[in-house]
Amino acid sequence: MMKKWKLFVLVIWLFFLLFPVIFGYSQSNNGLVFSGLIFNPIDGYSYFAKMQQGEAGAWTFDLPYSPESNNDVYIFTLYALFGHISRISGLCIPFIYHFFRILFSILLFFSLQDLLSIFFKKEDLYYKGAFISLLFGGGLGWIYFLSGELPIDFWVAESFVFLSSFSNPHFVLSLLLMSIFLTFIIRNQHGVKFPIIIFFLSVILASISPFAAIMIGIIFGINIILHREFTKEKIINLVVFGIPTGAIGFYQYLTIRNDPVLNNWNLQNVTQTPSIINLLFSFSPFIIGILFLFIKLWKKKIILEKSTYLLLFWIIFALFMAFIPFNLQRRFLVGIYLPVVIVFWNLLRGYFSANQKKKLKLTIFVLIGLVIPSNLLLFSGSVNAIKNHDPIFFVNEKVVEAIEWLESNAEEESVILANEENGLIIPALARFKVVYGHPFESINAEETRIFVSDFWMNKLSDEQSRNSLETNNVDFIFCEYANNINNCPATTQSLEIIYNAGNIAIFQVEN
Repeated sequence: MMKKWKLFVLVIWLFFLLFPVIFGYSQSNNGLVFSGLIFNPIDGYSYFAKMQQGEAGAWTFDLPYSPESNNDVYIFTLYALFGHISRISGLCIPFIYHFFRILFSILLFFSLQDLLSIFFKKEDLYYKGAFISLLFGGGLGWIYFLSGELPIDFWVAESFVFLSSFSNPHFVLSLLLMSIFLTFIIRNQHGVKFPIIIFFLSVILASISPFAAIMIGIIFGINIILHREFTKEKIINLVVFGIPTGAIGFYQYLTIRNDPVLNNWNLQNVTQTPSIINLLFSFSPFIIGILFLFIKLWKKKIILEKSTYLLLFWIIFALFMAFIPFNLQRRFLVGIYLPVVIVFWNLLRGYFSANQKKKLKLTIFVLIGLVIPSNLLLFSGSVNAIKNHDPIFFVNEKVVEAIEWLESNAEEESVILANEENGLIIPALARFKVVYGHPFESINAEETRIFVSDFWMNKLSDEQSRNSLETNNVDFIFCEYANNINNCPATTQSLEIIYNAGNIAIFQVEN
């Protein structure tokens, strides 16, 4: 049976993860419909759009935020699976999205306990400190805000347990799988069933987070070298993990590289690591604490366990790779909060003597107090934005109705030209493609954004507009106007109006 304090922690944690969603739906009124998203809705809408493709029966991915179509490619299959589940179950896409986000979060809650039991033999103050830090902690980003730069612990969700769980299903699933693999590796578990489990889980991890899979593969190898145990079981586990990881990674690399549309998309999908000072603040006090404590324990000649050195290698390697100059360097920070927190609390245990319990309690209280504010600010910011009906979290009811009408009266994957805001929403609510709607998933994003902006501001000549409509294979123009339909761009005046209600007009473009 779960101990009372763990049950209490689980309830509090789930409250933070679920309350904004429940509160959001309660705020759907006055013609506004809650989107179902509570963090980074720009990317959240793109995940809904990927689920729309699955709901329509597809397993392959086609860029929804571009009029161009790419070749059939099996990426984002997790969200395609969610879409299929939505169709089969009859449950809406946001429900399925949050169901799996919470399910994976609960599984991660128990997986972290299993992982921590390796480093902390009993559930003492160090165990509790590490557990609370992992679930609720961030860094000192709430202080770094003063610099004017957005702190990492406010937006690099894949690095942190709370932020991943608050964000989307595949981030938290990645951390769950990394936690499970780390437990397997350190416990040196082997037997007939473990290679099968490792193979199955590696397929999932490599599919949803190639950089997490790379990191775990390296940890598999380093663990063998660290223990100097080149046993058959360890080699088999490494090979069983490496084969699907390498195959899937190679497949994704080649298919994206050889597809002009996807290659263009990939080149603009830049995720550079912020400054070193930002990183230090966002992972402190733990990362600075590790350096301080390691030096102290080294001077005392205290021998650390090999599992601690394994996690130290993870931290050092990830930070090194995060600053190698290429467009996806930040991805190496995936899951790094796991080793940072565990190593810190493990070193802290070696630093304090048994008769310093009072001092230890004060230290733990201060540490927890330092790392929770960032996530409290995120949580309160989300709730406050929902309370104030921030447009990024809500959709005009009339826009929803217009999209639903178009879904019933137009072919799937028709190309729609809408303004930037509606261009983000349309593919998330129905299986249509848009000319522009997402800063990373729209091809030639900046150039296309400027064209769309100029079109809606009537800055283009009629000839320029018509040429652009033809070039982008536009089937429909989706116009949300203020007072009169004549406020739509001049080009639309010669087009057939097929829908006009609630200040939304849809024009059909003859190609």
